[in-house]
Amino acid sequence: MFTADMHDLTPEDLERLPRHVAIIMDGNGRWARSLGKPRLFGHRNGVENVKSVVNAAFKIGVPYVTLYAFSTENQNRPGEEKSGLMRLLEEFLKRELKTMMGDGIRLRAIGDLSGLPGFARKAVEQTMEQTRANTDWNLTLALNYGSRQEVLEAVHSYARNEGADGAPDWNTFSSYLQTRDLPDPDLIIRTSGEFRLSNFLLLQAAYAEIFVSPLHWPEFGRDAFFDALKDYVRRERRFGKTGDQVAETSQNPVTAS
Repeated sequence: MFTADMHDLTPEDLERLPRHVAIIMDGNGRWARSLGKPRLFGHRNGVENVKSVVNAAFKIGVPYVTLYAFSTENQNRPGEEKSGLMRLLEEFLKRELKTMMGDGIRLRAIGDLSGLPGFARKAVEQTMEQTRANTDWNLTLALNYGSRQEVLEAVHSYARNEGADGAPDWNTFSSYLQTRDLPDPDLIIRTSGEFRLSNFLLLQAAYAEIFVSPLHWPEFGRDAFFDALKDYVRRERRFGKTGDQVAETSQNPVTAS
């Protein structure tokens, strides 16, 4: 574990860390252009930053991390860029498999993997299978993912399996989402200063705290990640209650039934 002086989080702060952090990794191309480099240079550096941030998250005690790696809308990008991104994905998974196995990290993926090139889909599926028994930490990649499409598919499956009778139930419906095995995100981080969710976990993020960093993703390192965590633990999460109700609950966590 990191020591407190490395991230300025108190023991009380560490108890309030988010269980699930989801990250919209934005700005690779803009960062590369600012340096006079091609967009793929930015994506390669962005992939390198993934290891740094994910490692920091797990070591400080955040058990679930989800990364928005490739959206359905990203399919509209130039073919050369898409091919380069998929090769980087394959390279990353093959290179990091040993670390995932040694550290007990399970890889999951959400999205339509059938829309990925065969070599990339194979790398993802093989890594998921090889890490399936790992239980310590959870890394999820959103690949060819779009929340609206996920919801439409969930509605179709829900109606087919549960029928139209009776009142809709959120707990039952959410079991048809692709994130059924994950807790809802507590914190969503978006880099590059953009204030939008971009079709990412729209239902799951209903009560997530949102942190927007002006840094492009390749610049958003461990220290910036800790800044987001520090911001999070100092927020009051009310879930529709008043601040007084939240304070009363925190002072009296166990009440008589």
